[in-house]
Order: sequence, then C-alpha cells, then structure tokens
Amino acid sequence: MKITSPKLNTSYLTMNEAALLRCQAALDFKDKGDYENAREVMHPIWKRVGERPETNGLHPPVAAEVLLCTGILTGWIGSRNELKEAQEAAKNLITESITFYESVADLKKIAAARAELAYCYWRDGELNEARIVLKEALQKLTAEGNTRAKALLKLTTVEWSASRFNVALDILNQNAGLFEKITNHTTKGNYHNELAIVLRQLATAERRDEYFQQALSEYQKADHHFKLAENTIFRANVKNNIGFLLFKLSRFKEAHEYVDQARRLAVSVKDRVGVAQFDDTRAQVFIAQGQLKEAQSMAHSAVSALAKSGQQCLLADALITHGIALSRLG
Repeated sequence: MKITSPKLNTSYLTMNEAALLRCQAALDFKDKGDYENAREVMHPIWKRVGERPETNGLHPPVAAEVLLCTGILTGWIGSRNELKEAQEAAKNLITESITFYESVADLKKIAAARAELAYCYWRDGELNEARIVLKEALQKLTAEGNTRAKALLKLTTVEWSASRFNVALDILNQNAGLFEKITNHTTKGNYHNELAIVLRQLATAERRDEYFQQALSEYQKADHHFKLAENTIFRANVKNNIGFLLFKLSRFKEAHEYVDQARRLAVSVKDRVGVAQFDDTRAQVFIAQGQLKEAQSMAHSAVSALAKSGQQCLLADALITHGIALSRLG
C-alpha cells in the first residue's frame, strides 16, 4: 500500500534536523502499514533493505535514530517481502544504534532499541532470547507512554507464541490503564487484537465459552482503531482473526467470508506473508468441514510461501495444518 503524500521539504533544515524528520515520517508511515512510503521517505540516507544507511556527519544521537529507524523498517519490510536475511540485517542495524545510544548514555533509547531487537528474535522463532531482552528493556522503560506500551505488546506476543496464554493475559490486564491513556490508534488497536488472541486461545484451552464473545468484541475494537490509523495490513489480520474465531465456533460460512475479506486486503497491499497466513486459516476451516483435498492444497500453498519468508513461528503453524490435512487424507 502506498499512501499519496507530499514530499518532505527539508531545505530549511540542517542535515541532522532533516534526518530526524525523515525518521519520524518513516515510522509514521510504518504505523499505517505503508512500508513503501516509509522506505521512500528515508531514500536520501537509506536506499534499500540490506544496506547500511549513510550516517557520516550526523551527531551520535541522530545517527542512532537513523540506524534504529532503518533497523525497524528492515525487520518489517523483510518480513512482509519474504527476505530471509532481513532479520539478521535488522538486528545488526539496531545493535549498532544501541552502541551510539550508549555513547551518549541515553538509557531510555537503549531500552526502546532493545525491545525492537527482541522482536527480530521473535520473528526468527527465538522466543527465550526475545523474552529475556524484553524483560530487561521493560525494567528501564518505567515511564507510562507509547514506548513502554509497545514493548509490553511485544512481550505479550512472545508469551502467547510460547503458549503461555495466562501469562500473556496477566500482562494485558495489569496494564489496561496504560493502554486506556494511549492516543496512538495503531498501539491501541494492537492492544485489543492481542487481548482477543489470548482470550480466543484460553476459550479453547479452558473451555470458557464466554471468552469467545469477549474475544469477538476485542477484535471489533481493534478493527475500529486500525481503521482510524489507516492501517490496511493490520485490518486484514483482524479480519483473519475474526474468521478464525468463527471457525472455532463452527460458523464456517461466516469464517470463510471474513478470511476472504482478509485475503483481499492483503492482496491489495501485496502482503504475501499475510496471504499465506490467511491461506493457512482457510485450510483449517476446510479441515473442520471435511474438505480435505481443498485443505491440503491451501495448506501446501501457505507452507511454500512462509518457507521463503523466514518467519519460523508462522511456518511452524502452517506445517502443522499441512500435516493434519495429509494425515487425514491417508
């Protein structure tokens, strides 16, 4: 997705001021899921994923900001575009940014950068490493605000990825007050989406039917905030999550409708990883319906795409779905 936007006018700014403005604009675009404009706005100092940005002449705190910003973008763009080496490149950029922040003793920025580093570990399936780094970062991020909120959401993702659903729920419930105060719609949407994911998992594990309805309500809140944030990619994920929840409730026709909506949104923004995830969801619905040939074909497609993406957690889920379909086909 590319959102039409005016070109940044940096002619009246110093080199350092211009670099900071570009970083802020790029991260704003990232929050809308507009990775193409995020990359383009950084183009004078960073051309593409896999390259180091130009930091010569920048003050250390500004160089750190540029390295962190390009590291974050590398992780997201690389994940979306199935670039296998992207997470390692992102780790290197973020680690270098931490070195610059250490040189000026900016403890808050060091912690924020380490939280972003942890997310790269999570994408690589290194859950223990991600958890350790996030907990260390949160010990430093004591001030309530968007930076702490985003780190908490990352930790929640790590915990439910490790099937520690009650731990994840505790994190979200204990910090509900913080997320009420947050004004960033992407962060608020992520909070409701994470809460819905955890409730959905617990509803199945603990046979708590009331959690299914709570999860559905949280997904609708997430969709509302992502719509306000103009984030098509995250809206697609929510539509898929609603479809998955309806599938668990054996409402298969509605489930297919929501997964269709999710897939169309993902295709519209060329999100191949998202399309693969949604194909995995559809395969699971087909399995539940006993349509095993359709399930096997869809699951095979999801596995093939995710194997190229470097996202080990998502690939593991898709492999399980494919294995179930093959097993039931004999």
